[in-house]
Amino acid sequence: MTRIQRLGDLSEVRPSPSSDQFAGLGEGLGGTPVISPGDLVGGRVAERSLLRGLETVPNTLERFRVLPGDLVMVRQGAVGRIALVEERSRGWLYHSACVRIRPLREQVDPDYLVAYLAHPKVVDQLLAHANVGTVTTVTARMVEDLPVAVPPLAEQRLLAGALAEVDAQMETHRRSLARLAALRPALITHLLGGEVPGERLPIPAVAPETARRTARGPRPRRLS
Repeated sequence: MTRIQRLGDLSEVRPSPSSDQFAGLGEGLGGTPVISPGDLVGGRVAERSLLRGLETVPNTLERFRVLPGDLVMVRQGAVGRIALVEERSRGWLYHSACVRIRPLREQVDPDYLVAYLAHPKVVDQLLAHANVGTVTTVTARMVEDLPVAVPPLAEQRLLAGALAEVDAQMETHRRSLARLAALRPALITHLLGGEVPGERLPIPAVAPETARRTARGPRPRRLS
């Protein structure tokens, strides 16, 4: 039987660390990666542009490390964007614009929870309580108070597995569409003999005398 519970009763919601502790972060640096809102893509943590810069993690940030099965949610800006932490991200930190959600696994399956919290209507519920100003913001308490529909664990895992299969099929179709999109213009070029007219327009040659006259401007007309 499905029950409704507060997210805070199903997980530990860790508020974000202070932004002051992330001064000097940037791409291409060394040190521990910091998960930022832009890294949360399709329910997973992407690795395209991770911020780094902390060669040594201070003790004040140790409690903000993530473990596999944790969820990282954006709390500032793109509120509600969420991702599940995988093994490859173990020990990373999360940015001050995010919160960490650590599910109590005896009550809720992480794969089910990340899918549930990403549902548009659930995100709308969160946004309905957000502080709207220059930047939309929610607090850890607002995240904790979010109601969650919780079926039995076995049903949660079945649903999470079905959603994973749908995601895999969607990814397959996305890749096929990307290949077809690249093939379409290439096919036209091939059928036209390897070059589209106007693709490489030659710059017309200009005689030196013509170029000098153009630079000087038109000659004044002689009055009769």
